[in-house]
This record gives sequence, C-alpha cells and structure tokens, in this order.
Amino acid sequence: MRDSVEVTTLNSWGWRRLREGAAFNPKLISTRDDYHFTMLNQLQGIWRNHDAVRESIERRRNTTPRELMNLIDTFKSLGFDHTHHTTFETFSEHIDLLHQHGLTWRIQEQISQLIRLDIVDDNLSDNGLIISYKARQSVFQSFFEFWRVATDHLISNATFTFEDQKYAAYLDERQKLEAGSLLSGAARRDHVLVDEFQDINPLDLALVKTIAARNRATITIAGDDDQAIFEWRGATPDYILEPEKFFGADFSTHILETNYRSPANIVTYSQQLIRNNDRRVDKSIAARSTDNAQIEVRSPGDLLETLDYVHELVQESAESGSSPSRIAIIGRKRAQIIPYQVYFASKEVPFCAAEDLQIFLSQAFERLLELLEIKAKADSGGARRKVVENTLKLCNFAKRYWLSRADRERVRSYLVNAGPQSPMGAADALALYRGNLKGANPNGSVSLSMANAIRDFLNSNTVSETLASLSKNFEGLQIDLGKAEDDIFYIDPPFLQLAEFASTYNDDYDLFIEDLNRAKDQLAYIPPYEDKPQTSSEEDLWKRPLHLMTALRAKGKEFDTVVLLDVNEGIWPNKNAVTKAQLEAERRVFYVAFTRARKRVVILVNDRLGPRSPYISEMRLRA
Repeated sequence: MRDSVEVTTLNSWGWRRLREGAAFNPKLISTRDDYHFTMLNQLQGIWRNHDAVRESIERRRNTTPRELMNLIDTFKSLGFDHTHHTTFETFSEHIDLLHQHGLTWRIQEQISQLIRLDIVDDNLSDNGLIISYKARQSVFQSFFEFWRVATDHLISNATFTFEDQKYAAYLDERQKLEAGSLLSGAARRDHVLVDEFQDINPLDLALVKTIAARNRATITIAGDDDQAIFEWRGATPDYILEPEKFFGADFSTHILETNYRSPANIVTYSQQLIRNNDRRVDKSIAARSTDNAQIEVRSPGDLLETLDYVHELVQESAESGSSPSRIAIIGRKRAQIIPYQVYFASKEVPFCAAEDLQIFLSQAFERLLELLEIKAKADSGGARRKVVENTLKLCNFAKRYWLSRADRERVRSYLVNAGPQSPMGAADALALYRGNLKGANPNGSVSLSMANAIRDFLNSNTVSETLASLSKNFEGLQIDLGKAEDDIFYIDPPFLQLAEFASTYNDDYDLFIEDLNRAKDQLAYIPPYEDKPQTSSEEDLWKRPLHLMTALRAKGKEFDTVVLLDVNEGIWPNKNAVTKAQLEAERRVFYVAFTRARKRVVILVNDRLGPRSPYISEMRLRA
C-alpha cells in the first residue's frame, strides 16, 4: 500500500502546497521575535491607516505587535475568510455560524483581548449567549477591516505563520474547487481519513471538507469525544458529535468498544467518571486486559511531606530493576509543578519537563531571582550607589509597569543626594519623595506605597515570608494576562507553591537560590515541531524515568505510574469553570490524565486546599 497512501498532517500538507505554488520561496515566521518584526515593519503601512490599531501599537510597542499577530492567527483558526467576509453582513453571518458550532465563547475571548488592547470599546455588552450587534460592529470597524488587509498583504508577499500553512492552502484549494477544477487520475485521492478529529478547529474543518470535495472522496473521521480537551485552541467536540450537521452528508457510526491499552479497573473507573457528561456519545467500553492497576487516594500532609512521598515513589521505581518504570507527575496548573522541579533538582533526580513548564527560563523568573539576591545581601549593606540601584530595581516591580526613564532618573538623583546607608534607609528616604512618580504622586501617595512594599520585603525574616511579600505587595510580579503574551511566568505566578516549599529553607536564601538555579539547569527539553526529527539527545531526555507536565500535555502519552496532584475541588475542576459546558470540558481533562497509567495511579489530595474533587466520588473510588 506504500505507493497508494499518503500520511500527513494538515500543516505539512498545506506547506507543501504553498511551496509548490509560490512564485518565490515562501517565508515561514514562527518565533515571537518574527511576529514582532513582521507587525512593526512589514505591516506598518497597513496599521498606520487604522487608527485604533495604530494607537494601541504606539501605546505598548513592546507587547502589542505580537498580541495582534496572535489575534490575526486566531481569527483564521475560527474560520474567518478575508476573501469572503468582506462586509459587515458576511462577517456577522460567520459569527452566527460559530454560535451554531458552540464557539461563541471563543469570539467573546477575542473581544476581551481587543478591549484590553484598547482597540474596541470597553463598554460592550452581551448576554453571554450571543455577540451583540454593537460588539460586532465595533470589532468589524476597529479590527476586522485591518485584519483583512493585513492578511492579504502577508499572503501576497509569501509570508506565512504556522496557521497560514492551513489557511492559505485552504484558500487555494477552495478557489480551485469553485472554479470546477476537480482532481482526477493519479492526483486524486479516493478516500480521506482524519484521525484525532475531536481536536480540529473551524479552519481545519473547512480544509478537510474542501480536500474531500475536490477529490470527490469518501471520508472517515476517527476520534474520541471524551478526549476533546483542546477547546482552548478553538476546537469543539460538536464536530465529531454531529458530523452530519457540519459536513452536510450522512455518516455511519462505528464505536470501537475494546480498550487495548488500559488496565481493566482504569477503564471501569474512567467510564464511571465520564458518563457524568451529557455532551457525548454513550459507549460500553471494555478492557481487553484482565489486569488491574494499583489505584490509591492519599493525603500525605503538607507540601514537604507530599514531596518526600513522591520522591519515595520515584526511588522505588529506580530500584525496581534494570529497566525502571516511567513516572508522570501531572498537575492541572503549571504552578503546581514548580515545587517538584526545584525539589527533584535539589535531590539531583533527572526529569523531563514539557515546554509549557519552562517558567524557570522566563525573564520574569530571572528578575525574581535577582530580587531574592537583593534580599539575601540586604543586611550587609553595601556601597551607597549599589543600595540606590537595588532600590530602583525594587521600585520597578512595586507597580504593574516599570519606572519610566524620566521617573527613574529623578528618583535616582533624589536617593543619591539623600545618601542612605542601608536598603531600609533608602526605603525610608523614598517614602519622603514628593516629585513626580507614575504621574503626579499627590502627597507622596505613590512613593509611600512603593516604600511600604519595599519595607515589608526587607522586614521579612525567611525565604517563605519574602516570597509571600513579593506576591502580595509587588504588582509587577502578579498575574497579568497581557504580559503573559511575552512571558509565561505571568500566566500563573507560583508564589503560593514556592513559599510553602521554601519553609524548610528558613533564612538560607543562598541555598534556595542555588536550588532554583539547579532546577533551571534540569529543564532540558522543548518538543520539536512535527516536521523536525528528534535528535539523539532529545530522545534520551524522553527516556528519563520522571516526567513533569500539565494535564493538557499528557494527552497521547502513557506511563507506568501516574501521580495526579492536588485533586481538590477548585483545581479539578478548575474554579473558573462555571457553565455546564466548561464543567464537562474539565471532566474530560481529568479523564485524559487519569487514563495515562498502565500500572499505578496515585491521586494526591491536599486537605489544606479544601474538599476533595467530586471526580473521586464520581469514579466510585474508595478513598
């Protein structure tokens, strides 16, 4: 069958089409720097003619360009077409179509992003079920018209993002289909089979439909609606649940009811869990294997006891023979994983971490280390100018944004003249500053607020207290989804977890910083792109016995032992999940994480975080 079958991803298929059809070599942009440069340079002539976009870029030139490029890609993922949706009416019709697909919430997310960028009005309202006429009009006029021109300009100049690999190929395929250019002979494919169909987004759907139509091919879609966990990328389980609705054709459904991978009790418990979802195809899944996994629900105690317990599991695995088993530690959020990285690095236990855990490699984390070093040396005083410079660094994080150059020079001059002998003396001097700072600084309110944050930081007696102070008083290190576009740290700053972990270090800042740096050195693996072969060193990293990951990264993987962290209500499911659809999506995420195990599942409950997750009782596990 080798010469009769083509196996490919949609991205690879599209990229080949682009290269074959381009008059000159297409340029693929993929990095954040690529995005930044493309918006500020290649698209400058476009955004300068669209006032709302231009003003947003000029206000935040360091971050907005990349955010806009991401928005451009997202609109393509959602199926918007710059050649068809050329009027407000056609734009609005597509929003109605997305509503039928169950993707209204994704449009609302993009509107929230545009509001945050000050591109559309911040007083837009809707009832949570539909996008209001006013909101549609504002998005169309302030952003979508720019999107159409920018998209056309990039494609005309053979500049493509990863999403363009599918988008531009789809446009070309659809235009040929509309022109009646159907494939025949050796170029034609008789059948199209799409795997993992539960994970496709509107653009993927449109491309698959067009490929099948131009080839006059029959089609098979394969997937598991219970593992549809990529809705955050624009995917929707509706496509696999109701294919007739979206393809306009009849489908025969075949349910593969034998599970060849999981132990018998893993299948039983996971099915009892997922049957609590209504938005799914009912199945009677049975395990081929008669073996049972070891399943435990444990509450080891505080974080340090939990870390020691997990370390014992890893040691047991390492001592189990010549071929130690693989262990996955899976959290719902990134922040849950951070203490485990530091702990295992301090124990010199090698581990592999997925790319969404590279928080230690972020710029904000580097700056956090720098602030801890300032605290570690605070009692020793130092040269006056060094004291002033360290105080200015602390000022940069006391508020959401850094000091402007003018503010920094004014405060530096003031502090140098004040001549503080110590960091606390510099904070006291700052409290008396009455010059401009972040604006007018009325009655010294801004400088006093900064001084109090720095005083609390300097007065902390332990590493744990210092981290708590930074989390509470320094706005520049708190969660910030705008900054998260550039720095993963701001998605979920791990202060709570680090502060709890740091309780054993007391006031040993040097050792804590050393262990953090050791954890950074252990972070060794970022998965390659689909078309890039793994190097031998990357393959070796995957073979490491210990893997740390979030639940979303666990899909498609298998491990001998799976440790699920903090299986408490508010985490599993996430506290932000409130609607029925969101709660069902959360249950699917836990279902995927739980079913990664081949031999053992350890469910860790953190009693300090509140009640146990309802998933434990839904699976009918004996606690």
